[in-house]
Amino acid sequence: MSYKRRYPGRLFFLPLLVSIVLGSGTVDCLAEQVAATLQQQAQNLNLEVSVADPPPTSLIAVMELPPQTKIQATSPRNAKLDPKNSQIKWLVKNPRTGKLRFSVTVSKPIDLSKVSAEILYRKPAGGKLIKIDAQKR
Repeated sequence: MSYKRRYPGRLFFLPLLVSIVLGSGTVDCLAEQVAATLQQQAQNLNLEVSVADPPPTSLIAVMELPPQTKIQATSPRNAKLDPKNSQIKWLVKNPRTGKLRFSVTVSKPIDLSKVSAEILYRKPAGGKLIKIDAQKR
């Protein structure tokens, strides 16, 4: 009677296991690097960005409002304001670990479901470009 293997050897499962473990760790690290929430208080829209350690070298915060929205003020001073498309972009160079806050005041309250915000940054040490959509609250 000869012996036949019914299952692949350990050499098959070891690379598979390593790729699963390393792959899931990479996703967790990227998800924790930067997070954003968008809130509305009457005519004010507030975007709060949490930056983990190590922080990216720079990040861009983008807020898009419904068409024809009149923007009265922004804080901090906006890097780029496009009133025609109702879009505001902020560039933050060398952000520190912690919270960053961006706000926009509009002429009249708007429906938060029609507002979007996103954060763009590169993973530290020259990594790929990451886009994070702000969670609405």
